[in-house]
Amino acid sequence: MIEKIEQLAIRFRNAIEKTIYARDVDYKYYSWFYEFPRYCCGKSSELLALYLLENGIKSTYICGSYRDGTFENTQSHAWLMYDNDTIIDITGDQFRYDSLFLNFDKQVYVGPEIDFYRLFEIDDMDCCNYFSIEDWQRIHEQDFTALELYSKIIKHI
Repeated sequence: MIEKIEQLAIRFRNAIEKTIYARDVDYKYYSWFYEFPRYCCGKSSELLALYLLENGIKSTYICGSYRDGTFENTQSHAWLMYDNDTIIDITGDQFRYDSLFLNFDKQVYVGPEIDFYRLFEIDDMDCCNYFSIEDWQRIHEQDFTALELYSKIIKHI
């Protein structure tokens, strides 16, 4: 199953990049997408969760925060978790130039928790389960741009 998840995650990450390259994104509505993968971990993970659901894979959205006690060094990061022990992350490479975050450079990471992910404190309030497409739709019912962006990405798979 892990190999299937990794293949799907790579396919989805590549489709995001193709969507950007093809200029299929109106940054007026998707300004957060402009610097992909930077600042895109939350939305990218949410959209990946829908893609995984459509392929029969349930996941949990995780958002963690790094804090070292100073305002300047507060950083969040989001990813998915499969079966409580496998991380699925398609934007980890946004940290590749930051030694504070171990110069993590994986475009797609599917595997167990490693030191990079241990840097982030996880609050249960920042997690949600995507165990059905109905869960995803309920959580995103007010986010009209999410499905539009999803459909643009899916065209490149």
